[in-house]
Amino acid sequence: MDPESRAREAAREAIESSSPVSLGFLEPEEQEAVAFALSTAADVVVKRYGGYRGATRRKTVVMPAYYIDEAYDPAVSFFAIRGGIVTGDGGREAAEASLRAMGIPREHVGDVFWAGREWQGIIDGQVFDGVDQRGRARALGDLAQLDPAEVSYPGQAPKTMRVTVASMRLDAVAGAGFPASRTRLAQEIRVGRLRVNGVTVDSPAARISEGDVIVCRGRGRLVVEEVAGATKRGRILLVLTRYSMHLPNPGEEGGNAYAT
Repeated sequence: MDPESRAREAAREAIESSSPVSLGFLEPEEQEAVAFALSTAADVVVKRYGGYRGATRRKTVVMPAYYIDEAYDPAVSFFAIRGGIVTGDGGREAAEASLRAMGIPREHVGDVFWAGREWQGIIDGQVFDGVDQRGRARALGDLAQLDPAEVSYPGQAPKTMRVTVASMRLDAVAGAGFPASRTRLAQEIRVGRLRVNGVTVDSPAARISEGDVIVCRGRGRLVVEEVAGATKRGRILLVLTRYSMHLPNPGEEGGNAYAT
């Protein structure tokens, strides 16, 4: 079915059910075709959710005009392909083929991009619910679900900094890298908001080493690039790179595309 026909069918369903109807992730030209097909319809609106600023493929949703879109959860999630043979910036087709081999339809997948060490991307949150649309258990294999702060979004500008810390405790390193006080970071660590190398850590005193990756929910990702020695005053010199959260444009149709 072409995008225009799908749009009109979704509009009828949205009106009859008084609920949003998702067409899945679409290419830009398909999104525009849907928007054009419904441009004269006064009783429905089209919203799009890409997951990050500048997204190309976006989940396109038709909803009743009176529906409060802020109450709609677009169920956009994030993934990485890990542990397989799909590597390198030139392997996009192999990465997408790997997703298809897991039984994931193309309309459930948004943008897919090379993150330097692995393929990451945007995906429909229902993929991680454990079963497919036919009730079969999904064999996700090397597919890992990511926190938004772990994603290396295209166009994201990292900030590299040289800092000094009193010790290699997690709260000290996180406090030096994130725009928050050490006391505040210690509180966030205790309630489980930080992960080190993919593992949740709840002790502010946990030891950090060169190469560790620290993710703080809502703040971003911090990489300990180098432990560069000690200063004359006995403090430890570190080189850190911080990747901040990469939110969608406030004006993007659909608003916040994160499922949290």
